[in-house]
Amino acid sequence: MSEKVWAKAAAAMIAAGAIPLPVTDTLLELLRTIMDEEEAAFIPVFTKPSLNMEEIRERCAMDDAAITSMLDRLLHKGVLMVTTSRSTGVEVYTLMPPFPGLFELTLVRGEKGEKEQRLAVLFERLFEELSQLVQANYDNVVEVLKVIPPITRVVPVECEVDVKGEGVMPLEDAMEIVDKFDTFAVSHCYCRHHKDLLGKPCEVTDEKVNCLTFGRSARFMIDYGFGKEISREETKRILRECEEAGLVHKFFHEKNDPERDEFALCNCCKCCCGTFELHYRGAAPMQTYASHRAVIDAELCNACGACVEMCPMEAVSLADGAAVVDEKKCIGCGVCAYHCAGEAATLERTGMRQVYVPPPRKR
Repeated sequence: MSEKVWAKAAAAMIAAGAIPLPVTDTLLELLRTIMDEEEAAFIPVFTKPSLNMEEIRERCAMDDAAITSMLDRLLHKGVLMVTTSRSTGVEVYTLMPPFPGLFELTLVRGEKGEKEQRLAVLFERLFEELSQLVQANYDNVVEVLKVIPPITRVVPVECEVDVKGEGVMPLEDAMEIVDKFDTFAVSHCYCRHHKDLLGKPCEVTDEKVNCLTFGRSARFMIDYGFGKEISREETKRILRECEEAGLVHKFFHEKNDPERDEFALCNCCKCCCGTFELHYRGAAPMQTYASHRAVIDAELCNACGACVEMCPMEAVSLADGAAVVDEKKCIGCGVCAYHCAGEAATLERTGMRQVYVPPPRKR
């Protein structure tokens, strides 16, 4: 019976996410490291990813005091997240899938105890299993992954944007999005912390506390000890430092819908970011929304190679004495334009588009 409890909990958490994972021994061990069996037995209550209190009552035989206690335990462990609906004022509890979700909330505090060391190893093993699964069934899996909508939107760093017919326009960037909110939280970067725990520190920056959340999500992070409240000015300072380091701004939207409000921002590097890493190890496509594309003025380009070195998507190469952009791979992050000393690289507005770059075939 105990094995069935854990298997059902794992299946419910997988169903709550967008990535189709198998229930493996690694995933089960991961869940056992995070929660106890009583908590695991509660997880299948979530027959859909998000439930309010009334819906939870309908799905279990526990009294309100026991439900409240259970929810509180799972919230502090990062298994659940709670926000308040703007339209109804009702609290909504959301079950975290293994990735993205559980990975972030179990490592975002930046703790380095025995439990966190174990989690880092287990997540690494889980990612490798996913890579092997995708590579073993590459053609079929890549086709299936194409229909999964992106979970992030890349917003360019602070650099000039070239709009055809309109000249240089003011930047539609992360700073403008920050101005929409009043509540901000900063947390430890879970991806860089994961690498630190594995003894593989970031190659791009020593700064670890630069994951940002906004609005209702920020309030959750603050209330449950996953992050620290900061001001709008401090948020913008962190973003500027991330731009100087060549990091990519990736926003997460409510319900993965770019028409809805943003709730979190990751400042990503190629060597640590989970989505970049899963792509390069052949486990997942790079899939995101973008609204810009890099363009190179060949006459201004001196072929210094800075953009080639810094592009996180390896979308820039040198040919015939100038940089060339592979438009299918470009996510419009603006890192090349921001760091181009000769101002040969700029960004062109494209309107909202989806970028889908299949994982590299390793076999």
